[in-house]
Amino acid sequence: MYTEPLIKKRHGRYGNNHWIVYSLKLKRDINLFSDLEYDHWILVETDPNVKSFCEQPEKADIDGETSIFDMWTATEDGQETFFEIKYEEDLDKEEVAKQIDLQKRWCEMHGKKHQVRTEKDIRSNHFHLENLKDLLPYVLNNSSIVEVDRYKVLTGLKEGPKTIKQLLHELDLGLPRLYEAVACLIYSGDITASIDKTYFGFETGVWINEKKEQNY
Repeated sequence: MYTEPLIKKRHGRYGNNHWIVYSLKLKRDINLFSDLEYDHWILVETDPNVKSFCEQPEKADIDGETSIFDMWTATEDGQETFFEIKYEEDLDKEEVAKQIDLQKRWCEMHGKKHQVRTEKDIRSNHFHLENLKDLLPYVLNNSSIVEVDRYKVLTGLKEGPKTIKQLLHELDLGLPRLYEAVACLIYSGDITASIDKTYFGFETGVWINEKKEQNY
């Protein structure tokens, strides 16, 4: 398990943009060094299957050649993956190819999975990414969902999928509290939503995650 990054501050030309954001999953501030790394973090932070992660977690070192990974994740099923985040146009650069090859060889030596993600992967669904960015502040501002609100939303969805507009009419909850409850339940993985198809709002469909349905 990796808990603390090797690099916490931007030095010289390291990275092209420096983001400092709070991770509810890790309960600490994290440092990201490009807009693409930030977008990738959004996907990781809001993925309920990711149990833990760490930015700048480890240094691949083979025969004096070194490279620091951009992120490490561990999922609920125990799978660990090291990530390198690159823009597609940079993949043809010789130094980038050498960096990725070094990381892959190190991961093979240590029995770890390696994955390169570009903007084509991270930003493949504009609706999904932008909706997650909109939902995350609800979660950060109200990380401990009111239990009665959680119960009402999950009970209302036992009959099947509904839109947020339907839930608003059926439940005794104001819109801000309903949005917060839905956002927290999406973040925790208790419910799923159609946020990959339309912007988050009245017409967003929500339903209980089938993997957790037996618990309700």
